[in-house]
Amino acid sequence: MISRMDLDLHLNRSFRTTVLGTRTSRICLLILTWFLVREASLRTGGFEDGPVVCPVRLLTGYPCPGCGGTRAIGAICIGQFERAWSLNPITFLLCFIVLAWAAQITPLNKLALRALTIFQSRAIFIQVLLLTSLYGIAWIAAIGRFNSGIL
Repeated sequence: MISRMDLDLHLNRSFRTTVLGTRTSRICLLILTWFLVREASLRTGGFEDGPVVCPVRLLTGYPCPGCGGTRAIGAICIGQFERAWSLNPITFLLCFIVLAWAAQITPLNKLALRALTIFQSRAIFIQVLLLTSLYGIAWIAAIGRFNSGIL
């Protein structure tokens, strides 16, 4: 008799190998996601309607580095790249990472693995300091976009 945990493990492993295991399936999943986000963006006016859901912005009144990301992804999906850049330039990096993951481009995978290995070989203090610094820089940029009236 198969236990619930064994079944969950099997289904999880099966999903990863069948759905996410091939380049074709990842690209098909990416195209389906792009289509759904594009349609949602077109039907909601670029995700402009709706409440602010960012917890950082609700608590502090200032945007976090991710603020504007949903609207920027929607703008990218409908081809408004300049608008997406003004909303949140970090989304272009996110899109590049997702495309590289879906296409499994070998040189990019090797570069990412090398960067990850170098990052992980550093002391935890250095890792935290680097990530905190990057987050701080991104937050300053987000506040700059907020003060300019973009967000």
